[in-house]
Amino acid sequence: MITDIIFDLGGVLLDLDMQGVGAACKRLGINPELFFVKTDADNSSTVCNGISASKAITAYQVGEMTTDEFLSLVLSHCNKGITREMVEEAWNSCIGEIPRYRLDLIKELRKQGYHTHLLSNTNDLHWEFIRRRYLEAEGYTCSDLFDHVLVSHEIHLSKPDPAIYQYAVQQTGRPASQCLFIDDTLVNVEAARREGLKGAWLDLQGNESLEAILRDSLCEDDK
Repeated sequence: MITDIIFDLGGVLLDLDMQGVGAACKRLGINPELFFVKTDADNSSTVCNGISASKAITAYQVGEMTTDEFLSLVLSHCNKGITREMVEEAWNSCIGEIPRYRLDLIKELRKQGYHTHLLSNTNDLHWEFIRRRYLEAEGYTCSDLFDHVLVSHEIHLSKPDPAIYQYAVQQTGRPASQCLFIDDTLVNVEAARREGLKGAWLDLQGNESLEAILRDSLCEDDK
């Protein structure tokens, strides 16, 4: 029986614009690999399918680097005349939109009695931008939508580390077998399944929607 639904943020609730990062890096005069690299055995802290955070960004997104330290690092690689504000704008360029209907969908799930949670590999600059622009601007608070907001830079863990799923389950207060985890990156879903959660992969290259994933997962649970 599923009682808790744990959502990834980027790619599941939030649309991503990874192409925007390349253009932004070109404006700054830096290599995009300062931010994002190809996912492999040494770079498994996933951002979206096939793309991982660089080692520097991984440190930032698990809270081992402050925002000031992060901005100073990026500025040290930029062309002359680039400002902190320009770096922040470039860094946030990968953030797309959260359609209102997805927020309304979570509210409806809560009305139906499900506990909903957020589990995201993110960082201070991204999270604050998203929270202000897509939650507060739509009249929502985090507590309106989620029982727990578990963001990597605050809990000092990132997917697909097994410990992050163990921590998330502990926060729900219910068994892992009652938790459905939805992510757009297969390696993250597989890691969650190994910890006993029910994992659902939202393949962004396919045609399945978040609504379909939820419908199929929850209907299967009722059988």
